[in-house]
This record gives sequence, structure tokens and C-alpha cells, in this order.
Amino acid sequence: MIVWSALALVLLLIARYWGVPAFADQMGPWYTAEVGHWLVIGSVVSVTLLIDGLIRHFYWTRYLQRRLNRETPALIQDILTVALFLLGLSVGLWWQEGFSFTGFITASGATAIVLGIALQTVIQDLFSGLSINLDGSYSLGDWLTIYSDQMPEPIYGRVTHMTWRSTFLALDDGRRVMVPNHIATANPVMNHSRPADAKRLSIRMGIDARMPADRVIDMLLGEAFKAARRPGLARTPEPSVVLTELTADAMFYEVRFYFHPDQIEPAAAKSIVLTALQDVIIQNRMPQPVTQIEITPAPDIDLVFGETEIRSALHHATLFANVLNESQSRELASLCRVVDFPRGTNLMQQGDPGASMFIILEGAARVSVLGANNDPREVAVLATGDVVGEMSLMTGAPRNATVTALTRLRVLEITKAPVGELLEKSPELLQRFSHVLAKREQERAAIAQRVIQVAAVEQDLMARMKQFFSRVIGNDTKPH
Repeated sequence: MIVWSALALVLLLIARYWGVPAFADQMGPWYTAEVGHWLVIGSVVSVTLLIDGLIRHFYWTRYLQRRLNRETPALIQDILTVALFLLGLSVGLWWQEGFSFTGFITASGATAIVLGIALQTVIQDLFSGLSINLDGSYSLGDWLTIYSDQMPEPIYGRVTHMTWRSTFLALDDGRRVMVPNHIATANPVMNHSRPADAKRLSIRMGIDARMPADRVIDMLLGEAFKAARRPGLARTPEPSVVLTELTADAMFYEVRFYFHPDQIEPAAAKSIVLTALQDVIIQNRMPQPVTQIEITPAPDIDLVFGETEIRSALHHATLFANVLNESQSRELASLCRVVDFPRGTNLMQQGDPGASMFIILEGAARVSVLGANNDPREVAVLATGDVVGEMSLMTGAPRNATVTALTRLRVLEITKAPVGELLEKSPELLQRFSHVLAKREQERAAIAQRVIQVAAVEQDLMARMKQFFSRVIGNDTKPH
């Protein structure tokens, strides 16, 4: 547009100041004057169109779109173009012909009334579009839900284009819908992108009514905290779980969490949290509500709590899963203890000596390490079934991270003494433990893109464990 406007301006000026005088004798004085006037008017209009082209290129495109990543609605750009064109035309006519638009507008009042009645809907859409752009109720890129009696259900989508008559929304299934502007101004519209902070979603879960509510809340909340670290979900405000309904067979919990609409779709955000909740329900065998229509054995709560819960936790811990046999697992379970920590409590502090590990049964915990300026930096969130502290338990190594309870936390604590009793009876377990820990070190090194020699690490761990448990197994233990 810049090139064409500039070219038109140059040609019009050449025609005015060189072409018209050259043909003045052939055209006569009156035609020469009129042609000269209209060439000047055209030149003025070309100047305004050139200004519009410069604004489109340098402001709308290069500055807003490329630098600020903000698109300007086509309606606003078109309005500016029309305004500049009319300004140039009016200035040119006033300058060359003494023409006034006041009389013209007054004389065309009747025509405007007739056109207004005929184009009522079009004009309504036009002024609705102007209203939307002027008050900034929504703009390009915003996620909206539009409610209207003219539509079978509310429309949820992202604003991709705004014209004189319509707003275009891209739906989450890939389709695009065109909504007349007057519908957007005459009906409720929910703008999920403003203010630009996280928005809340909720998931309703039903659990057997005999399950202790506080323990169910902690398990669900722990998984919600862990899932909130996924891309698109928000860490703050923090997730929450509330008990919303109690019936004869079930207790219904609402898991509330927050997401960023401009980063992830609501359905995808719910899917992430639902998957996490399903995992904790299956892992802990939390019974679902059973309506007593026929004689059905009630779910066995002992499968969830008590000694069975401890043995299940040990079975899911990598350190013990493929190392201990059934009798050894039962013996270790009888020697462990379940501990409750209030929210905000540190289970362990980085740098402190330690000789125990924890398996999280309910709730969530934050793992943080000290950065370059001794500022704590979160590296992970643990929830039900996760394990922390294995290296300190088996080698007595100082804690390499700080673990803090994000919720009320219920953990299974395993100390040095019961592990020492197992090693005293079965020294061959030492080799198995060192192999499992070496594999874990290899996985961590792979994440950090480091290469380690697993055999050397295993030998080092073996020596450190022998020294740590020397009182119960002696120093001459040989691997089997």
C-alpha cells in the first residue's frame, strides 16, 4: 500500500505541475482549472493513504505484531483508513472547491434514515464492534465463553479475528465459529483471559463413606499439588480439596485447582489432574461407593489402612520391591512406624546427618535445594507412594535436600535399626541394595546428562554400607 500510494502521489503531482500546463492551450482555462483542482484533491488523498500505509507497516505490523506479539483487529485498522481517507478528501475539497460537509450531511439525513432501517442488523453489528474495541471488553487472543439463547449451548473459544460485523472464535476441536458482534454485546460473555491470572477448575470424586475424610483429603490433595507442577497448571493459588456431600454410601470431594487458559485447554488440564487422582485411588485401593442393591461384601478397609497399608508401601518402594522376600517384607513392616507431620514441617534439612528414609502415604511434600546464593530452589514435589532419603538410610550420608510438608503429611519412616536386623540375618541383601541404589544414581546422572560407571558406583556404595552397618554385619562381609 505504501508503494502504490507513493506512486499515485508522484504521478498526480507530475500531472498537476507539468502535465496540465503542457495541455492548457488545448483544454481551455476552465477545464485546466478544474483538472488542476481535482489533481490536487487526489494528491491530498494520496498523502493520507500514504500515511495510513506507513502506520499499518511500522506500527500495526512491525511494532505491535512482531515486537509486542499483539495483533490489532482489522476493524480498527479499517476505521483508521476510512477516517484518513475522508479527512484527506474533505481537506482537498475545502482547499480547492470551498466545499463544506456540514450541508451535505444535513441534506442526506432522510437517506440515512431509510438506509438505517434497511441495514438495521448490519449497523447494529458495526456499532457493537466499535463498542467492543473501544471499551476493550475482549481482544485478539482472548479465550471467551459466549452465552446466548440463539445458540444451543455456550461457545468456548479463542478470538482469532475481529471484523466490522463479526468476531471469529477458534474452538478447541479445530472448528471456527463466526459470532455477530451484536450477540457478543447483548449477551453475557465470560473472558477467561482477563485478568491475566490463573483460573479455577474443579473435579468431583466419590469415595466410600466409611473412609476417613481427613485421610482421603490428604491423599487427593497430595496428588493435586504434584499435578500442579505440570505445564499449563498453576502452583498458586494452591490446590484444595473440600468435602461437598455425604450420602449413605458415599462422600463426595471437590478437587479444586488452577490453570492458565492461554497455555492449556480446560479439558486437557482436567485430564492431567484426573489421571493423577486415578493413580492414587488405584495405588491405595480406595474403595468406590457401592450402592447396596443386592448383598455385596463391603470393601475391606484393612486393605487400605493398617499393616497391609505399610506392606503395600514397602512393596512400591524401589529399594525394597525386588530385594526382600515375603517374610522379610513382613518383618520390616512390623518394625516400621507411621508418622504424621503438620503442614510446613521439615522432614529433613539439607546438610543434616540422617539414617532414615520416608515413604509418603498421604499428602504432598516439596523437595528443595540451596542455590548459588543459598536461596531454596524447588526441584520436585512428592506425593503418595514417593520415597525420599534412601541414601541416608543405607549409607548415613548427609541429607542432600530439604523436604517440607505442603499439606498435612502421613509417612512411613524406616530407620537404620530394622534394616540392620535384616542385614544381620541376611548379609547377602547388602549386594542387592547396592545394585538398586547404583541404578538410581545412573538414572539421576542420565537426567543431568552425566555419564557414570555403574560398577564403580556400586562398589563404592557397597563399601559405604559395610562401614555404616559394620556393627551388625562385620567388616569382612563378601558379596554373594
